Amino acid sequence: MKFLFHLLLALFISTSVFSQVTFFADFESGNINTVSTTDSINYTVTTKSDVGGRWFYFGIAGVKNKYISVKVSTTDVNRPMYSYDNINFQRFSPFESPQINVFQKTFLQDTVYVAYYTPYTYSYLQTRISEWKENQFAEVDTVGYSGQNFPMQEIIITDTTVPDENKFRVWIHARTHPGETPSSFHFDGVIQKLLSNDEVIQYYRENIIFHCIPFVNPDGVYFGRSRTNFDGIDLERQWNKPDNQTPAAVLALKNRLTEINNEKVVSVFQNLHSQASSYCTFFIHTPGSTSDYFYSRQYQFANLNASDNPYFFQPDFRESDLQPYFPEGWLWSNHGEEVMALTYETPYDQYSSDIWVTNENLYELGYRLVYSIGEYLKLSHPKHLILDNDDALASGLWNTQSTGLEFFGEDFLWTNAGSGNNTITYNTGTLESGLYDIYGWWTSSSSSAFDVNYKINAGGENFNVIKTQTTNGGQWNFLTEAALSQSGQISITISDSASGLVTADAFRIIYRGPATGIDEEIVPSEFVLYQNYPNPFNPSTTIRFSLTKPAKVQLRVFNALGELVKVLVDNRLGSGQHEVVFDVSALGGQISSGVYYYQLISGEFSVSKGMVLLK
Repeated sequence: MKFLFHLLLALFISTSVFSQVTFFADFESGNINTVSTTDSINYTVTTKSDVGGRWFYFGIAGVKNKYISVKVSTTDVNRPMYSYDNINFQRFSPFESPQINVFQKTFLQDTVYVAYYTPYTYSYLQTRISEWKENQFAEVDTVGYSGQNFPMQEIIITDTTVPDENKFRVWIHARTHPGETPSSFHFDGVIQKLLSNDEVIQYYRENIIFHCIPFVNPDGVYFGRSRTNFDGIDLERQWNKPDNQTPAAVLALKNRLTEINNEKVVSVFQNLHSQASSYCTFFIHTPGSTSDYFYSRQYQFANLNASDNPYFFQPDFRESDLQPYFPEGWLWSNHGEEVMALTYETPYDQYSSDIWVTNENLYELGYRLVYSIGEYLKLSHPKHLILDNDDALASGLWNTQSTGLEFFGEDFLWTNAGSGNNTITYNTGTLESGLYDIYGWWTSSSSSAFDVNYKINAGGENFNVIKTQTTNGGQWNFLTEAALSQSGQISITISDSASGLVTADAFRIIYRGPATGIDEEIVPSEFVLYQNYPNPFNPSTTIRFSLTKPAKVQLRVFNALGELVKVLVDNRLGSGQHEVVFDVSALGGQISSGVYYYQLISGEFSVSKGMVLLK
């Protein structure tokens, strides 16, 4: 590896002989340019700028029990990160970072490290790769070398015992802009999920070859650049250059993608970035720069990622013209509509829900990306089942439509309000016993019915769920939980017996675990679960429900991944109205901001609603 002597020139800047406070950045990814002070308390810092000067990462020594205030004038940071061991980083509090670009604190140790966001260095990546390659499904390869002779590493994840011929190809890369470290934690979450011991993920590995590039720009990462490589070139805009004018890192990736596409064109291409705006987004390419069909498919992929997601919402999407110099433009020029190629941006500070960005919720976005890719490719496993129109039996008059931005798959079915003669049924086939969450997908409009009746049969037990289709289109909407006491089928039937237009599109059925074995008792003829109040809430909210007859009931709270958080009620209750307080402070700080679901169960009947915790 070629290391030029001047590339890691130490910036050890003594700001005052009296204060003995020193600033330094003589380490990987470090970035600081100048430091000035007039009183040895208030400091102004500038960074080395390339296309932008956002990224900073430096240490400050001699600060134990000293109050200092630092303004990083060339950046736009909102509550940056600090660490005493240069490993475990945390945000400055609102008091410690009262405005953009400023942090102030009396530090508890002599040396502290500060950064725009938690660093994800080249050395840390090598540690992660050494862990990942121990997994039987991961292979690490070098596809070329960067301008500074760093290896361009590729992590290939698939089940090699299954022949490759019929597998989809998926490409995911990150850190084109080296200062965008949240994209690396996002990428890390993808790898964690792909290497997990899970039946659904194993099914994905049997059907997909994942080509994962952790650093598009290892030079920029190592040498602390913000948006460019070592030579000051923005690698994101080099994909349409002739080979002899293309930077080495980009050329290596183009050659590798060409090799893969000559064998079988990648179906999904994800370009992971981070942005200063306080929301996630996909940059969806306009129909004028792509095609109407591809425009619709992009929205479908984006909707799958935003669906049921506490950190990412449909209003966060942005549109832009596709440019030929971006990797997505290169793919479009060569393969058109074959490749779902999108840039996925995560923020540094807050999501649009006002939840603060952490490594943990960036990991979770990575987990969700994996499932969204599987759903987009319509990979259906008995424990993560996708039922589309191909799996439906329609009777009567149903119209097929393939235009719009909210439908799933290649088309959707719809019918006008009627007397119940037009029906459509989706059937799972035989499933193992257990609890299953059922979600519906529909397109919405003002003319849609507000009282669509989903008739659900689970192992011979029947129940109905009423949902409005006037809102919440283009996403998975939770319908109910179904319990199979033994192996059996789940079927879902909808009809035109409603107040307006009825959409039949798709369903998702997810296995959550063994059946609970709740005693079968009286099922109330009037069983009402009300919306919690307040909502959003912090730290407590009240959940109200009513029973017309005494019954054994359970009231449970789950997180957005379907994991049980708290059992609030597990008892026989009398008829009438009941109220239960859900207080997260009683959980000892083990619950984070986000979307949660509370579910009331009595015998064969259950109903669920969503609520939002904002800390």
